[in-house]
Order: sequence, then C-alpha cells, then structure tokens
Amino acid sequence: MKFHALKQNVILAIMAIVLLSTAGCGVKLWPAPQKSEDLYSFASVEGRRVGECLKVVVKVDGAYKNVDNLSLQFQADGSGPGEGCPTCPFFPAIRKDFVPGSEGVQSDGPTFVFSQCGLDPAKSYRWRVVGRNVYDSLGVVISDVYTAAP
Repeated sequence: MKFHALKQNVILAIMAIVLLSTAGCGVKLWPAPQKSEDLYSFASVEGRRVGECLKVVVKVDGAYKNVDNLSLQFQADGSGPGEGCPTCPFFPAIRKDFVPGSEGVQSDGPTFVFSQCGLDPAKSYRWRVVGRNVYDSLGVVISDVYTAAP
C-alpha cells in the first residue's frame, strides 16, 4: 500500500511540474494597442502653393478627435544651407507644429486646414505632414513627401 501511495505522489508531482513548465510556453510579444477606435490615418493630404504660402488640407480617417498635433515638415530645393535637391533623400530642415483648436488651424470634423507662409516664391519645396496621437504609445502617422512648385 505504501508503494502505491508513493507511486501516486510521484505521478502527481511529475504532472504538476509538466503543467507548470508548459504554462510559461507560448508566443511572447510586446504589448500593442488593440483598440482600433483610438487609431487614425490620413485619408488624404493635399497642398497648394499660393505665392509665398503653402495651404495644406488633411483629411483624417478614424479617431480624428485623437489628433494631438499636426507637424508640417518641409525643405527648400536649392543649393543653399539647409536646402536639398529634388532627387536627394528628404531631410526636413524646418518643422512647424499645428495644434487642432488653436489659432492657425481650421477644422471641420475630420478635416484640418492650415497654412505656412514666408516661403521663397522662386523655390520649390518638398513637404510632408506628421500626425501625433494623444496616446503616445500609438505612434505617429506620416504622409508621403510632396512637392510644391512655385
């Protein structure tokens, strides 16, 4: 009888060890936001050059109320300091932040309109828009790079 009880205890101990060791197995991933209602993307980004100003219209898909700020990043094409060539990689020399609800930003629901003036009317500019979410962990949304000719 003692042998049977010992055998039963050994089997139970082995089963407990196996169960505990397999509980830690599996795919380990970094935590990521699962709530798509907090995310947004750019549906369209359009820019139009008017003299020395660039007027930008950004339409947002998704949680447009979570747009913390929109950053206009641009670079003049030329041979001066801080300027690039049209075929060079885009390296924005100037960044201007626009906060929805503040002066300089017009918004109508998911559409944001803002302007950057003071551009050289004789030069082309390459530009893009970067959107930041109110939830930092959700990252940024980056548009394509566009060219605004004089």
